[in-house]
Amino acid sequence: MMQHYSTSAAAPAERHRRWQEIIGQTYFNLQLDFLDPARFEGDLSCWQLGQQSLSRLSSGPLSYRRVRGEMHDTAEEQFLVSLPRQSAIFFSQMGREAHCGAGHFILERSNDPYEFHHTRANNLWVLKIPGHLLRARLRNPERYCAVTFDGSHSIGALFADYLGAVGRRLEQGDDCLHPLVGQQLLELFVAATEGNPAVLDSQASCVRAAHLNRIERYVRANLADTRLAPEQIAGACRISVRYLHDLFRDTGQTFGLWLREQRLAGARQALGSPQPQTLAQLAYQWGFTDQSHFSRVFKQRYGCTPREERERLQAARLGKAH
Repeated sequence: MMQHYSTSAAAPAERHRRWQEIIGQTYFNLQLDFLDPARFEGDLSCWQLGQQSLSRLSSGPLSYRRVRGEMHDTAEEQFLVSLPRQSAIFFSQMGREAHCGAGHFILERSNDPYEFHHTRANNLWVLKIPGHLLRARLRNPERYCAVTFDGSHSIGALFADYLGAVGRRLEQGDDCLHPLVGQQLLELFVAATEGNPAVLDSQASCVRAAHLNRIERYVRANLADTRLAPEQIAGACRISVRYLHDLFRDTGQTFGLWLREQRLAGARQALGSPQPQTLAQLAYQWGFTDQSHFSRVFKQRYGCTPREERERLQAARLGKAH
């Protein structure tokens, strides 16, 4: 279901306050600086895609700042993928600066201060991704913040084109798209970031990083296999088991813990699907040996049982539908 917000009904002197409320409600609290507050106009539409959301916002020039004192406003880390469609945006975070032209995209993290501004009227797509979803697919995603990703070539173009196609369908009233669409957008974004030449030159050209990326891709493609083990993975990736464990020591996490985290994250996302599936089926699908083991480790990780999480997600979905 679409949520639509606008400053058009607000008095000119109140438009900047109204836009700040809209932005905080849709994303998280930000401090806004307007070029001309009394003449400012803004319009925002937002749609849910499973646990993610896609929004289109159009506004006059302004600056958004995320300051450290306001970072307690979100219970969970969030990431924003912003793709300007009309004019360039300027973004800085974690000591890096990015100039992102129309058609390209950047990544922002809610848990670190940043500044985002555009000096002309703009129209943007913004994909909001919960931190646990992105971290389940992309190791240390903060290293990709304030990097401009090319939306005109290779996988970056596929992501940008698909994002635009999904947005156009939503704007035309098809706001009941399956959560699978959100998952596909996430997977394309991850592929685009991992294949970005600037990132490859600075990080993945390292032999160890390249091996680690290959291991992670293989595991994610085979999570349903309950017999997935270091020996099988090492053989498929043509490295030794000892080297596999050594690679994960670089990350500060053992391979076994990382594998369980991937399975739990996938199962948690699947619990939000509107398609019925028993917990036993879901446990098997994500590589757990049985339902009781799945329920036990799920509660250890998230503080609630899978059944309770499913009920919470269903209630949240019904609430948005009304």
